[in-house]
Amino acid sequence: MRQLASSLAALSLLLSFTPPALAEETVTDAQWAKSHGFRLGVEADVLTSTIEANLPDWETVSSDGTSGAWEGDSFVASFAAVAQIKLIGGLHLDAELPFAYGSSKASEPGTGEHDATTVAPELEGFFFGNPSIGLHYAGNISTMMMLVGGLSASIPITQDPSDDTKAAAAAALAVRGYFDTQRALLEHVPLRARGGIELRPIEALYVRSDLVAMFAIPTGGGDTEFFIEQSNEAELRSVGGFGVGARLQAAFPLTQADKMQLAAEPFVGVEPPASGLYFRAGLLVALDEPLGFGLEQGKLATLRLAVGARF
Repeated sequence: MRQLASSLAALSLLLSFTPPALAEETVTDAQWAKSHGFRLGVEADVLTSTIEANLPDWETVSSDGTSGAWEGDSFVASFAAVAQIKLIGGLHLDAELPFAYGSSKASEPGTGEHDATTVAPELEGFFFGNPSIGLHYAGNISTMMMLVGGLSASIPITQDPSDDTKAAAAAALAVRGYFDTQRALLEHVPLRARGGIELRPIEALYVRSDLVAMFAIPTGGGDTEFFIEQSNEAELRSVGGFGVGARLQAAFPLTQADKMQLAAEPFVGVEPPASGLYFRAGLLVALDEPLGFGLEQGKLATLRLAVGARF
C-alpha cells in the first residue's frame, strides 16, 4: 500500500506540472500566426455571376470617330500557387505564380445589345499572370501580438498581349475586389510594400490587419499605377482548428476614376494548430460601386477557396 500511495503521489505531482508546461508551449509558439512558418498552397477565385462593369484599360473608336471606355460583361476564374518559406528567425521568402481564364463582351455605353456596329465580339483567353517574389519579417511583440513587414516585386512575363489576353486580364483585375492586382496587371512591374499586425487576445480569437502600397511601373508605354489595399479579418477557432470568421477589405486604385472599392467576405476554414493541411472557403461580396452590391445581378460575388499545408 505504501508503494501504491507513493506511486499515486508521484503521478499526481507529475500531472500538476504538465498543464503549465503545455500552456507555456502553446502561448509562446509563434506558429499561431498566419505570417509565420512554412506554408504551401493553392488559391482559387471564381465568379458566381457575370460582372457588368467598365473594363479597365479598354479603349476603342466608336462609329462617330470618338474614343472612350466601353462597357461589358466579364467572367473570370483565377488561380495562384503560393508559398511562404521560413528562412531564419522571423525572415520568410514569399512566392506566387498566378494564372487565369477570363472572357469579356464589350459595347459602347448606352447602345443596344443587338446593334452589330457597336458590339464587339466576345473575347476570351487563358494567361499566366505576373509571378511574384519577396521577403517579409514576422516578429513577436508579445505572446499575443505579432508585427509583419515586407517587400515584393512581380515580373510581367506576358509581352505584347493579344485582345483576348487583355480581356481576360481586365476581368481578372476585378475578381478579388481589386485586391492583389499585381497578379493580373499587364505590361507593368508591380512593387509592393506590406505592413500588418496579427493578434490572438484569447486562444480562440484570431485578428489580422494588413496595409499594402503598390507602385506599378509601366513597361509598354502606359501609365504608372498606384494602389493602396487595406484588409481586416477576425476569426473564432475551435481547439481542433475549425474556424468561422469575416473579412472587410478596401482597395484604393488611386490612378482610376473610382478611388475606392469595398468588399466583405464571410468564411469558414480549418487551420491546424501546428502542422498539417489547411482549408478555407468564403464568399467575397462587393459592397459599393462600381462592383457592388455584389448580390445583385451583374455585380461582383466571388467564391474564394484556399487549400494547402503547413509545415
